[in-house]
Amino acid sequence: MRFDGRVAIVTGAGGGLGKEYARLLAARGASVLVNDLGGDFQGNGANPGYAHAAAEELRSAGGIAEANTDSVDSAAGAKAIVADAVARWGRVDILINNAGIVSGGGPIATITDKQWDDDLRVSASGTFYLCREVWEMMKANGFGRIVNVCSSSWFGMGSGVPYPAAKGAVWAMTRALGSAARANGWNIRTNAIMPIAGSRMTELMGPEINAMMHKDFPARSVAPVVAMLAHDTAPCTGEMFSVGGGGYARVFAGVTAGYRATDKDWTPEDAAANFHAAFSTDHFSIPADSMDDASLFTSEVPWPVFRQYIA
Repeated sequence: MRFDGRVAIVTGAGGGLGKEYARLLAARGASVLVNDLGGDFQGNGANPGYAHAAAEELRSAGGIAEANTDSVDSAAGAKAIVADAVARWGRVDILINNAGIVSGGGPIATITDKQWDDDLRVSASGTFYLCREVWEMMKANGFGRIVNVCSSSWFGMGSGVPYPAAKGAVWAMTRALGSAARANGWNIRTNAIMPIAGSRMTELMGPEINAMMHKDFPARSVAPVVAMLAHDTAPCTGEMFSVGGGGYARVFAGVTAGYRATDKDWTPEDAAANFHAAFSTDHFSIPADSMDDASLFTSEVPWPVFRQYIA
């Protein structure tokens, strides 16, 4: 798979996973804007050297790459990042939303307002700002590929709340943008990955586990799926994949066959008596969008009419 002539932005690409995504795209012919503010994984500080060193490394290997040190955590920052790529190469074809931080963990009672705001601002709002900034350009150009970086923390991360909440928002955005492009026939494919890899964040797990993660789940092993989803031939939109250690798997949210009461005035006792039917995953559906989910309950409502209001 080649990316000759394509222009890519990779955020958080000064090191770790982001640099591996940028490296593979550049090696396959893309012009890559290596974006990184240069802060630590908790969002502290800034060091422009990270982005510049990574871009130079890609150029030394024969790729086309330039550094950008704007922050993703504001609309102005996103605008500056995209404007930089457009000024250098004329457009943006590929966006990899990799930048993210873990500002705090622990019991919810100990989470500060700042920790909550920081996680949501970088991972969730940063993804939103950049998607919004490139969306109309991609529509006008008749081509776009967006890969958002989510996290398995979405399934739960002990008592941690801000980071999983931010990554859950990224997943929801991915579904929404995939649904919009599919409904309107736009050649923009938006997908997400949940990487399993050694990174600066895995340092929090202690030296033994961190070393194991870097050995068995190297960052470079995630990049092939990112590149596949960023390619012209990307096979899907609005989907998410768990990726790591040389393999990947689809991640999805489904709705069970459930229990359907015939009496609209049913009782809590009725709900309790049919809990097993509602809870069992023996049979399930994967809704294409929110209207598809609602239609599982009844076909009597003209859901296509409703769908026009969310297109």
